[in-house]
Amino acid sequence: MIILLVLLAFKVLFLLFPGVVLAAARTGLLLWFNNVMPALLPFMIIANMFINFGFARFLGQFLQPFMKRVFCLPGVGGFAFIVGLTSGYPMGAKTVADLYRNKELNAKEAQHLLAFCNNAGPVFILGAVGVGMFGSNTVGYILWTGHVLAAVILGVLLRRKKQVEVKGKFPLDTPPPIGKALGESVKSAMESMAVIGGLIIFFAVIVAVLGEIGLPDEGLLAGVISGAIEVTGGVYKISLLEHSTIMVGLAAFVIAFGGMSIHMQTLHFISGTEIKTLPYILSKILHGILAAVITSAIYYFVVK
Repeated sequence: MIILLVLLAFKVLFLLFPGVVLAAARTGLLLWFNNVMPALLPFMIIANMFINFGFARFLGQFLQPFMKRVFCLPGVGGFAFIVGLTSGYPMGAKTVADLYRNKELNAKEAQHLLAFCNNAGPVFILGAVGVGMFGSNTVGYILWTGHVLAAVILGVLLRRKKQVEVKGKFPLDTPPPIGKALGESVKSAMESMAVIGGLIIFFAVIVAVLGEIGLPDEGLLAGVISGAIEVTGGVYKISLLEHSTIMVGLAAFVIAFGGMSIHMQTLHFISGTEIKTLPYILSKILHGILAAVITSAIYYFVVK
């Protein structure tokens, strides 16, 4: 009932501010088309190809000792961890869901892995945030280091003390025809990109409409609220403030938390699985806290 009332309220706001809705939708569309899709689509296609050809399981035999010792997870989870760290939101979530559906992971393993492998990518943190928003390579590297360390620590903290089955060889499955594999990979990636684009546009409109009814446009509160909804806008507003230890730490929290836009993308990919929503959201809050503490400490000693 509450969700229906909220949707009705936004429907009314959309009708009251059609110009704002149109402008924000265009902005979100251009952001997706010019920045997000070129950055994510190639990674999605290649990740799909790896899974279709069984390469994730093959890679698992090399990552098995590390994943078992550090996270108490099977080696195949290392594929999702690497994809999540290098490709950015929401590729980690999509990869975990794909591995679960392919029966490479059970529900508990997928839940644990999702908690720390769905992360912001280095291109976003180093380029868009570090150089583009804070105007500093150093800040970008500090944010990225804190983000990765927090993810690893979170994975260790949440691990279950259990014996992980050690498998022998992980031979590649009989590969499908290359044309079919590529076509299916592109189809899956494009479907995923359409969902991501729609959510980016929708939340861009939400933020713009809330701004018309009193959402702060500047200052710390504006950065926090915007970041809780959409990570890029929130970090940008924080970057406009004084570049202090606290502000950089707050930016680290917003990046690690991800915002509702990223969470809705994640929930789309894990829908139909046994992976639960609440533990995932709580893990992202904890990731944000860890990232804020670690990043603030590094920034204090390196920059200050």
